[in-house]
Amino acid sequence: MLRKDPFITGEYYHIYNRGIDKRIIFKSHKDYERFIILLYLSNSEKSFRLDDIINRQNKKIDEILKIKKDHLLVSIGAWCLMPNHFHIMIKQEVDGGITKFMRKLGVGYSMFFNIKYDRKGALFGGLFKSKLIGNDDNYMRQLFAYIHLNPLELEFPKWETNLKMFSSIKMKNFIEFYKYSSYQDYIGYKRTEYNILQKDKFPDFFQNIKSFKEFVENYFIK
Repeated sequence: MLRKDPFITGEYYHIYNRGIDKRIIFKSHKDYERFIILLYLSNSEKSFRLDDIINRQNKKIDEILKIKKDHLLVSIGAWCLMPNHFHIMIKQEVDGGITKFMRKLGVGYSMFFNIKYDRKGALFGGLFKSKLIGNDDNYMRQLFAYIHLNPLELEFPKWETNLKMFSSIKMKNFIEFYKYSSYQDYIGYKRTEYNILQKDKFPDFFQNIKSFKEFVENYFIK
């Protein structure tokens, strides 16, 4: 299936997709870890044999996320993995970059998942979804916050409309210790997942937002 509108080099997009029939696509920590590795390695014109890197070279995730790459296809500003879906904020750096990157990511993870769980067929609900962000700074801030606050739904259902019902401290702690997003990379955690990001390719506020309060406030910008 072809897209109606091609991706534009230099533009920012919100990319997302979920499991077919909303099924779980991350069943274990190792599943999340494999997708995170693919987020890093798929962003290159160069091809990598991941099974060779993991099994024959016996490299761990911290080593893999330090492998040198060149000619990036996209820049990544934010990402979050949920049990049945994912979100990525992305900038296309070369013509066809998003399509190439997402093909590597989607095919690579689907093959891993199907082999591991002895299943066949599509894993994701069709072609990945995309939305052009454009030049609306407020919208980008809101989306940036939304992506990182997404995991709150796991512990605090419908929190947006029931903020007074939940402890802001508990919410803050939950987000801070949620490992499967880029949030920790924006609040000073030292981890190799930081290498997935190209923060310098995004607006200045990506370098400066450091508190949970700012994330919540930016989410409610209208």
